[in-house]
Amino acid sequence: MRATALSRSNEGWAWLYDPSGDVECPPGVERVGWSPLTTARSWDAAVVTADAMVGATRLQGLRSGEHHWTERASALLSTLIHAAALGEHPMRDVLRWIDRHDGSPALEVLDSHPGCDEAATNLLAGIVATDPREQSGIWSTASGVLAAYRTSSAMASTTIPPLDVEAFCSGPNTLYLCSAGRRQRQFAPLVVATIGDVRDATYARDRDGRSGPPTLLALDEIANIAPVPDLPAMVSEGAGQGLLVLACLQDLSQARARWGQAADGFLSLFGTTVVLPGIADTATLRDLSALAGDRDIVSTTISRSVDHWGRIRPSTSVSPSRQPRLPVDAISRGVRGCALVLGPDRDLTHVTLTPAHDRSPWRQLVAHARDRAVGEREPPGLGR
Repeated sequence: MRATALSRSNEGWAWLYDPSGDVECPPGVERVGWSPLTTARSWDAAVVTADAMVGATRLQGLRSGEHHWTERASALLSTLIHAAALGEHPMRDVLRWIDRHDGSPALEVLDSHPGCDEAATNLLAGIVATDPREQSGIWSTASGVLAAYRTSSAMASTTIPPLDVEAFCSGPNTLYLCSAGRRQRQFAPLVVATIGDVRDATYARDRDGRSGPPTLLALDEIANIAPVPDLPAMVSEGAGQGLLVLACLQDLSQARARWGQAADGFLSLFGTTVVLPGIADTATLRDLSALAGDRDIVSTTISRSVDHWGRIRPSTSVSPSRQPRLPVDAISRGVRGCALVLGPDRDLTHVTLTPAHDRSPWRQLVAHARDRAVGEREPPGLGR
């Protein structure tokens, strides 16, 4: 953000969503909020938002029975945020209902509101009538999904004017999503649901035939910060609807933990994969080595034998063998100054990396960010 804010804010609007409230807005960037209630007046939107938030907390390989709790928590959360949006309750009330295991206020709203979808009322009534022990597990699971809102900063972000996703998708605008390292897991449901709103707005724009540049989701540390549950589907179908995805992972073991067997297809799912040196996950290295294929190696063997007269006779044999074109250790070490690129043609090639300080406009952007960082560290009166 610090390196690109100046350039991006000159092209269009630049916004920051930071549920921690700790990140300072650079000049040209405006802070925005987000709340699950923003779009939840629509029952369908409430279901999608709740499912995204619950999915962000769910790892693959759940123990037997855990899927039931997460599914029920998603159902409960969708009804509560729908009721809060219809009744114009703040997010603080939703958290209170969940922490107190009290669905009656939301049920009253759904029963009395003329615009309520009957499915929402029936769903919440069924959950409230569930056996108390099972119901306790559902409420507790939903409470875990909203753990971020136990912090005053995240709750405050629900009262800041929210991002207008339609305006965002209408031009060359930028949204920075920042999540502090120590709180990434806590804020993941909020980040994932925000990304979901941007995706849906992009798809709606494409369906309506409205013009606009493609939306690029540049997602760093995606397995921790933005574990979008339906990432494989979004990558495969997004390009045809104006949505491009750049996803950064340490290695495929992170992807397997989040997306299970679907992660095995990541190397073919994305159009281009850039591999930097230092990967230690052997499964990832073996997959890349297999994609690189084998090469024929001709080996010559010289042996000596003694004939029946006692003379030593040399003999030579030539045999072909196949060896990996890129062994796993070579991929892990990499080539200095290069990245290994798996392109759309499925060929692996080394591509020279250009240092950011080497040429314009990256040199100026890096220098500007460095000067800002130095200025922030210097005591008052010593700035340049």
